[in-house]
Amino acid sequence: MMLVVWMFGGYAQKKESLLTKKYPPAALKQDATIFGNVVLAMHPAIGLYASREHYFNLFKNFVEGLNDSLTEKDFRIRLKLLADELHCGHTEILYSQAFYREINKAKLNFSPYIYLPVQNKVYLLTNLDKKKSDTLLKKGAEITRINGVPVDSMLRYSRRFISSDGFNETARNHFLQRGFNSYFVSLFGRPDTFDVEYTDGRQLRHTRYAAFKPKAIPSLPLGPRDDSLFVHFKKAGIQYRYLDKEKKTMQLRINRFANVRDKSAYRKIFRRLKKNKSENLVLDLRNNGGGSLANSYRLLSYLIDSARTQTLRTGIKNYPYRKYTHGNIWFKFTRFAYTVIGEKRTIHDTDNFIYTIKPRKKNHFNGNILVLINGGSFSATSLVAAYLKDTRRAIFIGEETGGTMEGCNAGITPYYKLPNTKIRVRVPAFRVVHDVCPALTGQGIMPDYKVEYTFKDLIARRDLELQKAKELLKIP
Repeated sequence: MMLVVWMFGGYAQKKESLLTKKYPPAALKQDATIFGNVVLAMHPAIGLYASREHYFNLFKNFVEGLNDSLTEKDFRIRLKLLADELHCGHTEILYSQAFYREINKAKLNFSPYIYLPVQNKVYLLTNLDKKKSDTLLKKGAEITRINGVPVDSMLRYSRRFISSDGFNETARNHFLQRGFNSYFVSLFGRPDTFDVEYTDGRQLRHTRYAAFKPKAIPSLPLGPRDDSLFVHFKKAGIQYRYLDKEKKTMQLRINRFANVRDKSAYRKIFRRLKKNKSENLVLDLRNNGGGSLANSYRLLSYLIDSARTQTLRTGIKNYPYRKYTHGNIWFKFTRFAYTVIGEKRTIHDTDNFIYTIKPRKKNHFNGNILVLINGGSFSATSLVAAYLKDTRRAIFIGEETGGTMEGCNAGITPYYKLPNTKIRVRVPAFRVVHDVCPALTGQGIMPDYKVEYTFKDLIARRDLELQKAKELLKIP
């Protein structure tokens, strides 16, 4: 089933800002049709949470509804909402590179006040404009409206622009908390003056303040402060420390599954665990967005008790519509590599590449495992969490992972450049199946001990997950 491609003959190019330039319906229809055709041809989510016919009609109606000229920003917003129907956290819609270059040079209005969403409420965190201060709006004030829009409506709408696997919401909440200050001005306007309604705990108040044009927006000071006792493997994105003098409990923090220096890092770490006869491993996978499958397999080999299989599934032999993308050679190489290191099984038109993760004998860790997770635990991180959950040796602390228990659409994710707007769309080529969870759940790995942060916890930079782990292990 394929959409009929709209033919577009060209139109007069005007030298104007890409921030305001509008593309005619014919150009938008062609771009949207190509996006729909690519997704229908290769995306592993088709038929997963909804039927192929459902998606065919969804894209068809979307194309037919493009009857007005739109800016690149407005078109991207519509594509983002469309892509959200795939329930895939690895599918992304990005501005054109030229648009990013222009917007990075532009001095845009921004709110000097930084807000922090917590449990569906929004609080004032800090003021970026150090030249001015508001005597009424204080840190911790609960914000109820910004420019007349209720903040709960802002939060609901903004969540739709954050890609998420299945029906998971923790990933949306996680990234919205860190990016809300950009979302609300991007989606709800950049006025010269902001009008804010808030409560000081006793009564509703409101204040008005001018926008400002910052050179850069600093990252939010969230999460526990770094500890000087950590030993760092910087290139591998790994660090560890012992939580007790007796060296019975190690906290192993993996910030990302990098594809460099991880092998030597794990070798040194698990050798040390064995040498010290450590009994407990606190595996910190919070805020780890994933990365290398080979890295995640290597970590699991030190922790699982018996062999487990992992399947990469794809219904294509080559990328479709290759004139709009590149990297097909790497896709073919991945198919070949998994045939060599694993087993290939073809069922109907789908190729399944099955890899066996075997437990490592040397320096294998046989003690207690406590896993710290949150909505930022995604992709390869959810793979590790799912397989450790299956061992029944691990205790999970935190919140539901951002990635689903059954797997994700990833492996290789090529970018397609749409011919008219030059918007880039990322479309996964493989379905990464966690064979320990053959059924679709649409949900992440659930914690055994759920942790929820308040605004006070966050500004104090408390580490509630680690506190719970130490409590369970009776570490003072």
